[in-house]
Amino acid sequence: MAKYIDQPLGKYIEDLSAKLPAPGGGSASALAGVVGVSCLLMVANFTVDKKGYESCQDEIKSIIEMLEKYRRELTGLIDLDVETYMRVRDAYKSKDDNLIQNSLKSALLIPERMFLICSDALSLARRLAEIGNKNLVSDITCGVLFLQSAILSAKENIEINLKSITEKNFIEMKNKLIDPKCQESKKLSDEILKLTFLKR
Repeated sequence: MAKYIDQPLGKYIEDLSAKLPAPGGGSASALAGVVGVSCLLMVANFTVDKKGYESCQDEIKSIIEMLEKYRRELTGLIDLDVETYMRVRDAYKSKDDNLIQNSLKSALLIPERMFLICSDALSLARRLAEIGNKNLVSDITCGVLFLQSAILSAKENIEINLKSITEKNFIEMKNKLIDPKCQESKKLSDEILKLTFLKR
């Protein structure tokens, strides 16, 4: 099966809308993250070699390098989420409890990674709001909103998977990671949005 990332966007949108097992919300969460990171990258790229921003060029280039890494990984997760979901579906068809549990744990790693990448990207968004091209402040706002949407969507998919996992220690471990991080990302998003609002 051809990867969605190698096909026109219209194909992905049609399949997401259709009565198909995948792609679904998990894959769409990764796409939201990609869009958010790409908005931030645009701001950073418009700050490179821009007159009046000479003092922050090294930092901006470092931010671009990190955001490019996040964009590549999130892009890969668009298709990886689809593949992982199909493995979970096959595991349920097998009615093998061990296979089901293992597939659910593996599947959970995909939204967890989305969640963590997008949370980290918010820290870069904060810095861009401070030093980035002020003419693109609305694009920083859009990037942050897309990232926060991806974070909340990924959290939802993590929680759905956890409901079907029976190992209590595994559940507790994931909740201890996700809950505080989600609160941190909400606080950071609010701070950035206040900052960008003041710069409009």
